[in-house]
Amino acid sequence: MTDAINIRRLFLEPKATYLIVEVAALLGIAVRELRAWVDSGELEAIDLRALVLPWSEVASFAMEFWSQEAIEEALGSDVAAVIPKLLRLADLEVRLPRMQVVTLERLAALDGESVSAVLARELRDLVSVHAEWLSAEVPGFAEALAWPMA
Repeated sequence: MTDAINIRRLFLEPKATYLIVEVAALLGIAVRELRAWVDSGELEAIDLRALVLPWSEVASFAMEFWSQEAIEEALGSDVAAVIPKLLRLADLEVRLPRMQVVTLERLAALDGESVSAVLARELRDLVSVHAEWLSAEVPGFAEALAWPMA
């Protein structure tokens, strides 16, 4: 199955829990690779013997596994029903010193990602540092921050 079909299945037809073999099939990776993520604590199973993962854990991992551009493209107009507004992609035009632009471009190329993905990853710490204040200032911020666990 294609990523787009699997993305739509995961986000539009969520199940409460998934067996690790189901998650591996959705993501298109080997069970042993996924098991390594569980063993490292990157993925938290609710039943370690049967390797059962809650939807929220699978969705959170999928948001890192697939690019957000790919997820939003696959979901199309359904994205609004699934991903909170504050977590959806938005355009931003900024002016930065050339050194920072070159850094973002080189890191993106090194990691096989877009500049947007690298910058979004780097901004996560900023969001975390100011989360309490932003939650009081911006309606829906706390809920977006807790998604998909909320």
